[in-house]
Amino acid sequence: MKHLNHLKAQSFHINRFGEVSTPFLFWYMQEIAWEHARVLGFGFEDLREDQLFWVLSRFYVKVGRRPRWTEEFTLETWSRGTDGFYAYRDFRFVDPEGKEIITATSSWLVLNLHTRRIQRLSLLTGFPDYSESLVGFNPGKVASPVTSETPEFFPVLFNEIDINQHFNTGRYLERINNSYSFEFHRTHTLKEMEVNFLKEGLPDDRLAVRQQRLTPSEHLCSIIRESDGTDLIRARLVWEPKA
Repeated sequence: MKHLNHLKAQSFHINRFGEVSTPFLFWYMQEIAWEHARVLGFGFEDLREDQLFWVLSRFYVKVGRRPRWTEEFTLETWSRGTDGFYAYRDFRFVDPEGKEIITATSSWLVLNLHTRRIQRLSLLTGFPDYSESLVGFNPGKVASPVTSETPEFFPVLFNEIDINQHFNTGRYLERINNSYSFEFHRTHTLKEMEVNFLKEGLPDDRLAVRQQRLTPSEHLCSIIRESDGTDLIRARLVWEPKA
């Protein structure tokens, strides 16, 4: 069963080029995922009753083009079932002419609220049978960037902590996006992003972004925690020069 939202790119969703920003593309998908989980009986409040909560583990998005300011579009999502630990969910952005402009797939886990341990999804009944992804594969494992540069750490800010009391997943993407210069964003556009969310960021953390440019177009990034040197997320980005 698909779940649909009819949306409009608002002024606070867009970047300086008049297109929906990378973090807001993600937040659109996060919000509709939460909505659909609630409809299916697996929502935030449903899981909280059993001392459980959802976390996004892996994510892949392919961008044909981004919605522009004031443009209306449709966002579709559906569950692809589970393999026991992961629950899989796909997304599709469609423009007013019915053309597919963005596709994405994601892998989710359920954790115990107190122990933070992964729970088998057999605890939850009613998932559809497993089916293949819209993009042809499930999000994969991303390597950690290798760099000799000294990381520059910054504290976690108040609005970067979400209702689960950890660093919001969209804020990670915001920090990665902001680690690139104005000039780079002027001359490049992000076409693919594959992300692994590995550990929770907490209010007292200090975080830094690391980058490794494998090729001019393919980059590895991570967000590292100062206290233990741990990668909290890793991302593989594919950029394309702007015409």
